[in-house]
Amino acid sequence: MLSIIVPVYNVENVLKKCLNSLRFQSYRNLEIILINEGSTDKSGAICDQFARIDSRFKVLHKNVKGHSEALNTGLLSAKGEYVSFVDPIDRIDGLMFEKLLLTIIKNKADIVIANYGEELDQDDKEFIEPSSTIHWTKETALNKIVEHFRLKSFLCNKLFSMDLFRVDPVLEFNSTLDIFGDLLMCVQCILKSNKIIFDPNLHYHYIAYKHTSFFNSLTKEKLSGPKVLLEIIDLTKKLDNFDVSIIKDIYVNYSIQLLMHLLNEENQDHHQIEEAKQNLYRFSIDELNSQDIKMSCIMARKMTRIYYNFWKMRNQSSE
Repeated sequence: MLSIIVPVYNVENVLKKCLNSLRFQSYRNLEIILINEGSTDKSGAICDQFARIDSRFKVLHKNVKGHSEALNTGLLSAKGEYVSFVDPIDRIDGLMFEKLLLTIIKNKADIVIANYGEELDQDDKEFIEPSSTIHWTKETALNKIVEHFRLKSFLCNKLFSMDLFRVDPVLEFNSTLDIFGDLLMCVQCILKSNKIIFDPNLHYHYIAYKHTSFFNSLTKEKLSGPKVLLEIIDLTKKLDNFDVSIIKDIYVNYSIQLLMHLLNEENQDHHQIEEAKQNLYRFSIDELNSQDIKMSCIMARKMTRIYYNFWKMRNQSSE
């Protein structure tokens, strides 16, 4: 059996479409675990409605402390040999889980990673010609995830063996570091895996225009983001064929964006601003890979207010 975990919070406008795409998957031996994270709209009622009409849906109404705790709740409840995670905003191919399950069993793999398309607007539909699966090394899988960092969605195009989570060392989402918890978990699963397969066929559709802007609001989780990235750097720095400077670039670029948004807050927290600025000194300029990030880091360090004014003008012109 395959377990699908769907965290749900205030997505009433898109939830039915997502749940129907799961209900009518070509592979039928599913349990679909819906974690309603204290939604204040009709999302919880929609979850209950699907559970009434299809016994494969299991609804857990939980006032969890964060997204990571919701995912851990789903994992504890899951009974499948394999597990996948789906974002209720996105679109899933009807054959996705049949194809991924056949691939993971045939190859005796720990993870199958599906290709996905990023839909930037309602008329943006990507088509990719069918191709054969590819064996990826751990380093290749990590590099591909890092390349797609901007999507902020790392779990939803993958099928995992449940043993990755339950066989020692047990893996669970870190509930104290909610932001990038999915990225950290992906890195941990990849490092624990013996075999990873990539399916280049288009199965998962990331609906970018429906996802809210990442820095829409500054929460404690977003402020803890650099700590998660440091943990990932520590996990990957000893890999021979992986350039950890790429994650250092992500760390510095994220810290710059975080600093700019903190400076843009109406009620500024000077302690948070100072902490974000100190993040820019975590690595030397020579440890970074991107020339653009090197230059941005130097300017944000030495000419913070001037850089902020340029950043603000650029953001206003793009709105």
